[in-house]
Amino acid sequence: MKFILEQSDEWSEVEIRVRCGQIDKALEKLIEQIRFYGFSVIGEKDGETFSINLEQIFYFEAVDNRTYVYCQNNVYACKQKLYELEDKLEAMNFQRISRSCILNIYKLISVKTLLYGRMEVTLENGEKLIVSRHYAELLKQKIEEQGV
Repeated sequence: MKFILEQSDEWSEVEIRVRCGQIDKALEKLIEQIRFYGFSVIGEKDGETFSINLEQIFYFEAVDNRTYVYCQNNVYACKQKLYELEDKLEAMNFQRISRSCILNIYKLISVKTLLYGRMEVTLENGEKLIVSRHYAELLKQKIEEQGV
């Protein structure tokens, strides 16, 4: 693989171009990381609007027909529905873990198997979430795919 970096003050935005013969698993993972870096979600807190980069997000949760974005120290309201976020984040390192929650698997520290096929995940901030049995196998597959 060849890596070429060009820098100039005449360019105002970053452009990434990938040229390849075939896309293998390693290249797919690299492309996903690039997409992950450039994608953000709009969140609101205390009347202010924020652009939140995906790498800051621990998980999304739907509560009472509202979607919330959970980060290290803050929680933001998000206008997008959980299913809309799931569609956008499907190819990235986010995985639905219950009817009301989508998890950033890069924020996982540990996974513990519970009774009845459920799991408990512990995040970098110490928070614990329950993975429903319906989504447990999908989470395992996503973790293997991502090499987490």
